[in-house]
Amino acid sequence: MSLDIGNNIIPSINYIMSSIPDDLTDLEKIRYIYINLGKIFNYDYRVIDDESIIEENIDYSKSKIKSYKTCYQISEILCILINGLLPNCSAKLVERTIPGRKFKHEHVAVEVELNNTMKILLDLTLDLSNIQGNLKTKEFGYTTNENGDYDIISQSECKIMDEKLGFINDKYTDDYIEEFNEELKKLNYGDMTESDKIEYKIKRAKERFSVNFNGKHEAIRYIYTILSKILTSDELSCLKQYNLIYSNSEDNDLIAIYLFDKYGLYYCYSSMLGFNKIKPSVIETLLKSGWKTNSKSINKIFADDSLGKRM
Repeated sequence: MSLDIGNNIIPSINYIMSSIPDDLTDLEKIRYIYINLGKIFNYDYRVIDDESIIEENIDYSKSKIKSYKTCYQISEILCILINGLLPNCSAKLVERTIPGRKFKHEHVAVEVELNNTMKILLDLTLDLSNIQGNLKTKEFGYTTNENGDYDIISQSECKIMDEKLGFINDKYTDDYIEEFNEELKKLNYGDMTESDKIEYKIKRAKERFSVNFNGKHEAIRYIYTILSKILTSDELSCLKQYNLIYSNSEDNDLIAIYLFDKYGLYYCYSSMLGFNKIKPSVIETLLKSGWKTNSKSINKIFADDSLGKRM
């Protein structure tokens, strides 16, 4: 199994640099860079097995930079573009503590000062899935630290910028999901079982909100975002998600398993096949054919003595 993790994004970066409209404020130019970079980067999930990838330096003298990068490289390139293209702005890397993150290196984001009048925090790595799914961004000047050092950019301000920059015409995917939810609430499910209701919602959502992602990690986050919005709290509480990784000497591949074990529903996402309902035996086959997970619970669920109950 040989994977080419990421294509060359240097032409795309060059295009972003050369295509920034002149009639923009500095904040709008930063937004333009942020969103367009977010469309071409993918999170390098290989770091799960090899944390040294975080320390990998980008060699700008080479003619190729792959799209799969960690927060360090993504933030570094964002800094370089802001500092190189906007003389009135100053960008630098800053560390952030992310709950649940277990790497020895801290997560990093970008601090930007604009004309000595505003200081904002940008965390492009955490926004990749939102940008690629045309969801509202959650990390573009939207948060501050515990000391309140950063100014806040509201989502309404971001929408005005995105409309001006041509990133949206009217609505974000979030808005369409809300409309979709209102449609679901008005439906008469008749004699449908709880399992039937979940399957119906997922089928309808797949028809309406499927997006082709280059990055597996971004796709998996997007799918969970959709599920968390269309399912009731009771339905969502039954969901268990497991990420499986296939490793060889060069690269990793990533898929996600979504279990509603209580209702006998099983789904899988892979970049090759997309998001589909599967038989539970598929999961057992994956676990026996080289796909690995750090979760002990999924291996217990699909142990040989329990699998027969799910066939």
